[in-house]
Amino acid sequence: MPGPAAQLPAGAAEALLRWDCRADGDLLRGGMSVVLPVRRGDEPLMLKLLPAEAARLEALALAAFPRDAAVECLAHDAELGALLLERLSARSLAGEATDLSITVQADLARRLAVAAPAVPGAEEIPPLSADAWLAHLASQRAEAPRVLSARALGAAREAITSLDEEPCPTMTHGDLHARNVHLDDDGCWRALDPTPRRGTIAHESHTVVLERDRFEELISAGPAELRRRLDLFAEVAGVDAALARRLCQARAVSSALHEAVHGPAALTGALTWMAETLAAVGD
Repeated sequence: MPGPAAQLPAGAAEALLRWDCRADGDLLRGGMSVVLPVRRGDEPLMLKLLPAEAARLEALALAAFPRDAAVECLAHDAELGALLLERLSARSLAGEATDLSITVQADLARRLAVAAPAVPGAEEIPPLSADAWLAHLASQRAEAPRVLSARALGAAREAITSLDEEPCPTMTHGDLHARNVHLDDDGCWRALDPTPRRGTIAHESHTVVLERDRFEELISAGPAELRRRLDLFAEVAGVDAALARRLCQARAVSSALHEAVHGPAALTGALTWMAETLAAVGD
């Protein structure tokens, strides 16, 4: 159990008071968030603390997403960067059979692709921007100049540029990996922890087909299995298969360059394999 309120992160004790909740489990830490199981009366909930802007965007997205596809946000405190969320089960899609996981994630991606103006303020959710992505890719390339071939980099730039050719007015979760999909009390899979963007859900393809703890399994199966997974995602999500492959390749390029500087060599090599393999498919 967490310690006294004074030992909780800044804002958590205040949020507990404001929402009349009490701690109900161990503090969980993510990349830029902390999450605390809480109860309000007999109701099990989750208190989540984020940087203020990230909390605002997540609250907007969860208000727009269908209730049967995403966790419900019961309250948002802009001052504290706090969200009060319903509590889903601890069981995620991580480790489930590959085709089940891809099918569930792709179906959720499709159902979460609501029109951005569905709730007031949702139009403020940032779009998938070709210019911003290309600029970031250039800075990554400068830090890791020898990781990828010219063919892979060129294919990524071409795919990213295409984002501005047909702007997409719907929303996308932004981080729909297996650990961000959990069962609810009714046995239905629902998404949590969005990093929302406005744009095509084909952008989710990279996250959906790749469970990083099982990357070796995918590489051993070879390029045909990678293409099969992407085709399955595209079919269930209802997106163009070629676009899903191109954006998966571009995200693999960005991820490989990032990991080359900040991550383990094995992961860099695996992501490089994906980026180069999909670039070859496009030839």
